[in-house]
Amino acid sequence: MMSPTRARVGDTVRITVHGFQNEVFPEPLFTWTRVGGRLLDGRAEHDGKELVLERVPAELNGSMYRCTAQNPLGSTDTHTRLIIFENPNIPRGMEDSNSESLHFPSLP
Repeated sequence: MMSPTRARVGDTVRITVHGFQNEVFPEPLFTWTRVGGRLLDGRAEHDGKELVLERVPAELNGSMYRCTAQNPLGSTDTHTRLIIFENPNIPRGMEDSNSESLHFPSLP
């Protein structure tokens, strides 16, 4: 599990996965899921290695997001927890952290 992704209510959050090299063949298919729920229709875009959550509401605080990479040789996944601050003053040291990179272990 990666460090939590932090954002303010109303922010756009981008969660990107890394760790796949060009030599992974066949190229994996990436699937994004919200653990225990579903991605919000109209507010979420998921295209391959990146999940974009637009105008995040407070009720997503604590939500866990998983990205699974799968090809015929196997699958692996990684996840992060989303922390939403309702107060517009995010504590010092957490500014500009509404973008998160996740790293995968290698596929078999």
